[in-house]
Amino acid sequence: MNDLIHINHHFYQGVELFNKKQFYDAHEEWEEMWSEYFLSDRLFIQGLIQVTVSLYHLSTNNIIGSKNLMSRAINKLTKLGPSNGNWLPVIRGIDAYGFISKIQICYDSLLNINNIDEFDWDLVPTINKIKL
Repeated sequence: MNDLIHINHHFYQGVELFNKKQFYDAHEEWEEMWSEYFLSDRLFIQGLIQVTVSLYHLSTNNIIGSKNLMSRAINKLTKLGPSNGNWLPVIRGIDAYGFISKIQICYDSLLNINNIDEFDWDLVPTINKIKL
């Protein structure tokens, strides 16, 4: 399998797993592409990885770890993009702008809880593919 096919396979498999709320497995897919290749959107992919691990931590009742990792993810997704700190609205065929906006709402909610039972899992967005 050539590199582009391999990278795309891992990316879209990660998207599918994330949307099924299989956060650990989504993280594994994105981690493999992130660690094997030096990608132009490397920090965006790392932000996705950190979001998934944060949500995995939350699902295992590790609220402190979840908050810390989500904070790092939000930093990458909102301040470290190539266009004045922002990422393009569409990255790898997904609605990056919509996802980032919704994950910020999720993060704001996460910051205000002390117990996993207080978290509204419906705030976790899906990653939407853009039809071209």
